[in-house]
Amino acid sequence: MKGLFPSESMDIAEITTKQTAFFKSGKTRDLEYRLGVLAKLEQVIESRTDDILKALALDLGKPPIEAYLSEVFFVKKEIQLFRKKLRQWSRSERVGAPFYQYPVRCEIRREPFGRALIISPWNYPFQLSVSPLIAAVAAGNCVIAKPSEMAPATARVFGEIVAEVFLPEHVQVAVGGAELSNSLLAAGFDIVFFTGSEKVGKVVAKAAVERLTPVILELGGKCPVVVNRDVDIAKTANRIVAAKFFNAGQTCFAPDFVVAHEEIRDPLTSEMIRQLEAFYPGGNRSDLARIINRNHFERLKSMIAGEECYKHGSDDLDTLFFAPTIVKHADWESPSMGEEIFGPILPVLAFSSEESLITRLQGMPSPLALYLFSKKQDWVERFVAAVPSGGVGINDLMKQSSNLALPFGGVGSSGMGRYRGKHGFEAFTYQRAFSRRWLGKDFFSIHPPYAGKLERFRRFLR
Repeated sequence: MKGLFPSESMDIAEITTKQTAFFKSGKTRDLEYRLGVLAKLEQVIESRTDDILKALALDLGKPPIEAYLSEVFFVKKEIQLFRKKLRQWSRSERVGAPFYQYPVRCEIRREPFGRALIISPWNYPFQLSVSPLIAAVAAGNCVIAKPSEMAPATARVFGEIVAEVFLPEHVQVAVGGAELSNSLLAAGFDIVFFTGSEKVGKVVAKAAVERLTPVILELGGKCPVVVNRDVDIAKTANRIVAAKFFNAGQTCFAPDFVVAHEEIRDPLTSEMIRQLEAFYPGGNRSDLARIINRNHFERLKSMIAGEECYKHGSDDLDTLFFAPTIVKHADWESPSMGEEIFGPILPVLAFSSEESLITRLQGMPSPLALYLFSKKQDWVERFVAAVPSGGVGINDLMKQSSNLALPFGGVGSSGMGRYRGKHGFEAFTYQRAFSRRWLGKDFFSIHPPYAGKLERFRRFLR
């Protein structure tokens, strides 16, 4: 099939050579061409929506509404935003200049890097393949996109869509595992975009820096939810549970753990359990996604061994169903606090001292998101100022990362670089400085002989 390669037969050198030539031809810089392929991409995604949803169900058991909202609707809205704003974003930005350069016209242009490599994860295998692709193509780059081999059905549909929309010398899909990723990284690109774990992110960053290649890393981390004692417990519990168990907790900016004031930890925990029972009556399994594979399933089980937990339903290894779990009286040494959970387990901790809690959070790697629940603005701002994070959500969760007007990305170990909407266009372009002068009389020309000029310029240039 055109545009979709198994790793064992992909000729990386051939496709990179063709993409280099296509980029140098200037075709990808043509604004009408870019708008045309974006329009076609939107059209094909619309026509293949049912296939996308079926693939996501096969790979992750995603409930159709979760799959549609997060993986189809979201990318369609992003394409529509790019189609509406790309002309504006692509315009040169006129800037001023010092008077002693007059007459002059100065501007900043956004230029594509050239050939982009996009490596995507398995948890949102369609969205996190298409979203950076939209930005890269809109910016004028050629792309090799490597979707996760752990979500093979979605990777295949994604590859078919790309083959229908794009010329292979413009965008190519490569399917394979770690060996293919390493081969692609070794081939050399003008920019690398990676979404995944911190561990693999370090490998990608090392390979990129060896070639002085700019890299965007979208990682994760343990995103805390800090709950003050002044909150509406029922509304807070509802929002935490809805966000945590969306996609079975397999979201990089999902709430990882809750730390509530000691006066409300138990009532908040009880209310979250009640909300779980309301969300999934009778242990309903149809509205919860599955764990991606057995290794991750066993990893999650080890996190709650020996802990006091509420499990809403029972686990099923055969179907990779992991029942929603709340660790009732977790502490900082609990197994679930040792690493990013990335699954339907929610530890609930307590705090009494804000100072001690801030110190504790400052000692942890900076997360992709920090969530705060309180009616007190000064309380919120104290935590925001003290605890670095990629984004912040106040009195709700995950909204800051689903707004295309806001930049998405981490800080420190949760990543580097930003994308989504205009920020994605900027991520896949660089700023190029232009200064245009004319061959008229130059009143401020500086050239030898310099005798007598220094004092004159020092008096004038104040």
